[in-house]
Amino acid sequence: MKIKVFFTMLLACTLMATAQSQGYKDGIEYYKAGQYENAKTILTRTINDAGTDKALAQYYLGQTNLALGDKAAAKQCFEAGIAADPANPYNYVGQGALELLNGNASAAEDLFKNAQKLGKKNYEILVNIARAYYNADPVAYAKEIDKYLAKAHKDSKHEEPSIYILEGDMLFDKGEFGAAAGKYEMAIRYDNANPEGYVKYANSYFRVNPQFALQKLEEFLRIAPESALAQRELAEKYYEANYWNKAAEQYGRYIQNPNHFPEDKARYAVLLYYGKDYTASLNTANEVLSVNPQNFLMQRLRFINEATLEQYDNAIRDAEFFFNSNPNGYFTSNDYIIYAGCFSALGNDSIAIEKFELAATKFPEDPTIFSNLSDLYNKGKEFTKAAEAFEKYINNTESPELGDYMTGSGRWLNVAATAGDDEALRHTAAEKGLNYINEVIARALPNPFVIQRKARLIIAGNGSKPSAESTAVYNEMVAMLDQDPANADPANPDNKLALYREAYMFAISFYTNIEPDEELAAKYNDLYKEVNEKLGL
Repeated sequence: MKIKVFFTMLLACTLMATAQSQGYKDGIEYYKAGQYENAKTILTRTINDAGTDKALAQYYLGQTNLALGDKAAAKQCFEAGIAADPANPYNYVGQGALELLNGNASAAEDLFKNAQKLGKKNYEILVNIARAYYNADPVAYAKEIDKYLAKAHKDSKHEEPSIYILEGDMLFDKGEFGAAAGKYEMAIRYDNANPEGYVKYANSYFRVNPQFALQKLEEFLRIAPESALAQRELAEKYYEANYWNKAAEQYGRYIQNPNHFPEDKARYAVLLYYGKDYTASLNTANEVLSVNPQNFLMQRLRFINEATLEQYDNAIRDAEFFFNSNPNGYFTSNDYIIYAGCFSALGNDSIAIEKFELAATKFPEDPTIFSNLSDLYNKGKEFTKAAEAFEKYINNTESPELGDYMTGSGRWLNVAATAGDDEALRHTAAEKGLNYINEVIARALPNPFVIQRKARLIIAGNGSKPSAESTAVYNEMVAMLDQDPANADPANPDNKLALYREAYMFAISFYTNIEPDEELAAKYNDLYKEVNEKLGL
């Protein structure tokens, strides 16, 4: 169960955040930041709260519906806003925006004039009218857009921040991200607590300089510590920048804001898992599941956490619930690997093999499945299956490591050594093992253990009998060992006397039984005795 390693979470710190929010104002901030679904959720949730300015909230909910393409809902909101406060100018701007989208420019102009009368010296009204024209058709209404922006500049003496937000959005839409960021920075200059300025600035700059964008969001959060948008955006950007521990810590603070979203708690649970705080991750996943038992991601995370915490019986139970309750779910090979691994951890190897074999049919190109299968087959002395499974592992691995080839050669050595009278199997297994070991020899520095493996494969393929070829390979190994006198020194705890002994033993057998040579047999016998004396045998 390999996972990417991240920093340890400081969960205790995350639980100290205050559970405060800005109510409907969070929804307005999400709208202005261009996050319309989030804006709609919060504005709908808070529209009837005691502290909500219903006329303003209805305007932004209506604009949110317009942005989402629901004109009928937008119309109802603007009418409700006017009913709540007929003197509030914003909903007349909303109605005008709706008329523009319906092709009634003249009616829109009348509504905009009324809004300006009601909102004298409210320079944001002028900008919102310009935005209504921009949203309707930036080309057809270019003159109107310029007219209202110019008036907003003049009347506010260039100090209305929403002017620069709209100008930045227009540049952003053209792909001029640097210039857009400059405009958003101007908005912050004239209002250092301007939420959309900070968020849009960070979004513009993030692709160029993530660190600088994060600093801006950190500044935003210091200025507006109760803003759900500030809390969430910083957490999201930490996540996107791969600052997993900071993301988890910030999410821990943010999800205590009443205006958080349920999916954010799920994201928090995932971050805690990758931060290796498995107990906290499991508890958070269970919290989400207590409200939404069918949450697919949290069902997955629950049993994965339980497996990681070695709660194998619980993991098996919850994994089976996960699979059975989502017949059309998008399962991954890792789901099956962890599930099967739980049986193996409990010593139920036969069931583990069954589950890994099922995984192999579903994900025949995942090398990890075959590596696990090979280990279990090898443990059960099913050597041919173990070797074949490991061969699939290597074939499906993009860049096998030298250790993989060594393991593969060992799997085929076991097959060759236990093939008995099956000469064809013995030769095939030895040949495959030698192919692997030759790959290691070609790519690695000289190593006596690799040469030993080659000699053993030759012998196994020859019916467990030494040959001229295996003897030559052992002599190559001995010559390699002789380059360092410490290898033959019994006082050296890392000596290689066992390798010498093996080489001499097979040389004696070869020159005694295969190609008799009394002189060479006697020579290797003397060397064999000398090694035994050093080993105390």
